[in-house]
Amino acid sequence: ALAACSNNDAKSDAAMTPEQQAAAAAGAPVTAQPRQTRSIPVDVQGVTEVGATVRVKNVDLAEDATVVDVSISFGGDKTNNVEMASTETYIELPNGQKLRLKPPEGNPNMNIVRGDTMNGRLVFMGAVPRDVQKISLVFNEGSTSDSIIGPFLRIDVPLTAQAAGGAG
Repeated sequence: ALAACSNNDAKSDAAMTPEQQAAAAAGAPVTAQPRQTRSIPVDVQGVTEVGATVRVKNVDLAEDATVVDVSISFGGDKTNNVEMASTETYIELPNGQKLRLKPPEGNPNMNIVRGDTMNGRLVFMGAVPRDVQKISLVFNEGSTSDSIIGPFLRIDVPLTAQAAGGAG
């Protein structure tokens, strides 16, 4: 009862949202507000020695996942197709954490035939911290860039408006 009479509580109530005030009054725990999805336009690409090209067009930073809009083309002449996710494919954060690819439904190894282009949204499980300014998109970890099965590719992707704007 004494806590309800304190002037300090009145000041802290003013700083709370109406939802937080209602939760506090009901004795319920106050939870964090949902994180807003931040969409960052980018324009970067990487090319493997075997002829696969990956262009990154946009990154959506959401609460529980990171979604990357890509265009993947294959124009090599050493094989008829390549798989862009035959081994570990992930986003690497500056601190070394790896957000793993959620295998695309119907094409989990991201097989692409010579002469074709795939456009889509790759979903990586986990959130990129708000203060991160660059991520690395890694395809086929442990392979080589000239692999005719699953070529390795690493693309550094800037997440700052200035860097993204300068790339286009």
